[in-house]
Amino acid sequence: MEACAKGPSNVSIKSGQSCSTSDCHPTMKKDKFVHGPVATGDCLFCHKQEKKDQHTFQPIKSAEALCYECHDKLTHGSVIHKPVKEGKCTGCHDPHQSANKFQLKGAGPALCFRCHDKNIAGGKFVHGPVAADGCNVCHSPHSANSPKLLMAKGNDVCYSCHSDKKDEFASKKFAHGPVTDGCIQCHSPHSSNFKFNLTAESTQDLCFTCHTDKKDEIAKVTVQHGGLTTDKGCLACHNPHVSSFPQQLDKAPMDLCLSCHDKEYKHANGTTVSNMKVLLEKNASHHGPIAKKDCSACHNTHGSQHARILRGNFLQQFYAPYNPDNFKLCFMCHNDTLVKDPKTTTLTGFRNGDQNLHFVHVNKSPKGRTCKACHDAHATKNPKHITDNVPFGAYQMPVGFVKTKNGGSCLPGCHQEFKYDRDDKVKNR
Repeated sequence: MEACAKGPSNVSIKSGQSCSTSDCHPTMKKDKFVHGPVATGDCLFCHKQEKKDQHTFQPIKSAEALCYECHDKLTHGSVIHKPVKEGKCTGCHDPHQSANKFQLKGAGPALCFRCHDKNIAGGKFVHGPVAADGCNVCHSPHSANSPKLLMAKGNDVCYSCHSDKKDEFASKKFAHGPVTDGCIQCHSPHSSNFKFNLTAESTQDLCFTCHTDKKDEIAKVTVQHGGLTTDKGCLACHNPHVSSFPQQLDKAPMDLCLSCHDKEYKHANGTTVSNMKVLLEKNASHHGPIAKKDCSACHNTHGSQHARILRGNFLQQFYAPYNPDNFKLCFMCHNDTLVKDPKTTTLTGFRNGDQNLHFVHVNKSPKGRTCKACHDAHATKNPKHITDNVPFGAYQMPVGFVKTKNGGSCLPGCHQEFKYDRDDKVKNR
C-alpha cells in the first residue's frame, strides 16, 4: 500500500472497497461533515480509474454534471451565482468532507470573502447577519429572482427581519422617499462607521446627500434654526421614515414648534424668545398665521438672513423712517397700499372717516412707527392683536386701546387720547 500514497501504482480499487485506510487517504472521513459517497466508502461513485495499473483517478463526468446526478439543479432564478453558472460547485463545496455544514470550504462570510471584498464588513458597526456569519440571511448562495442574489426584492429583504418597521411604515400616511425606494439609500447593508449603519456621520450630512437644495439654502443663512444646531439636526423636526404629517414632520406643524417653544429662551446677545405656548394660551386674539397654525408663514423653518429666522424684514424698534423694505415681512400678506394712501374707505378699518390712520402712523420720516409699535405678531388680549404695552427703550408704554362699534380709541404713552370712528369722523384736539 506504500505505493498508493506515492502516486501511480498497480493498485486496483473495486466497487465497494474503501480508499480511506490508515495507509491510503488516512484523513478521509475525519471531519464533522462528510459527503455521502465518502462516508459509505463508495469512491467509485464519483471517480473512475483511467488505467488499471496506475493509481490515477478522475471524476466520472464533469463536476457540474456529476453533482447533478444526486443534487437538484439550483439555477431556477433569473440571477445565478457565478460559480453555479460556471458549474464550479467545488468553488464553495469540498467534494469529500469539511468542518462546515454542506461541506462548505469556509464558515459563514469567510467562505464568501474568498471571492468578495471583505472590507464591506470592516466598518465599526456591522449589520447583524454579517456579524453573525450569515450572508445567506439576505443572499441566496445559488440563484434568486432579485439583483445581487437577494432573497427578496427591494425593502422586502429588510422586512424579513425588521417586520416591526414594515408594520409601522404601513400605518402612516407619508413615507420618506428612501422608505419606498430602498433602505440602502441611507443604511449600509453590510457595515458602516456610523451608528445604525448609516452611510454618513451626521443626520444632516446624510440628508444633504439628497436634499442638496436645503444644503445650499442653509449654508447661505446668517441665522440657523436652533434645532439644526443640536445633535439631532434634521431629526429635531423630521422623522426619517414615515409620518402622519407632510414633510415627514414628527407632529402637526404648530404642535411641533410648541414642543420646543414651551419655555423661554435667552440668547447670548441679550434677546429673549418668549414661551410661545403660554403666550398663545393666555391671549385669545391670534395673528392670522397663528390662527391657521402656520408658524412658517413668517418664519423660515431652516434659517434666514433675518433675526428670529423671519422670512423678511421686521423692525424691532419703535421708530423708523418709512421705507417699504422695512416692512417686507408684513407685506408678504398685507397690501403695501395700506400705508401709502392717506385717504381710504376700504383699505383698513383703522381710519377716522376716510383718514387712513395706518398712513398717519407709519408713513413718516424720520419718526414713522413700526408695526411692532402697536401690534404683537403672535397674540394679545385685544382685537387685531393690538398689544397692551410697547417697549420704548427700557420703558413699557401702555397702548390703552379701547374698541368701539365703529372705531375705537387709544391712550398710549406717546400721545394723548385719540378717538376714531369710521362713519362719523371724530375731531380730536
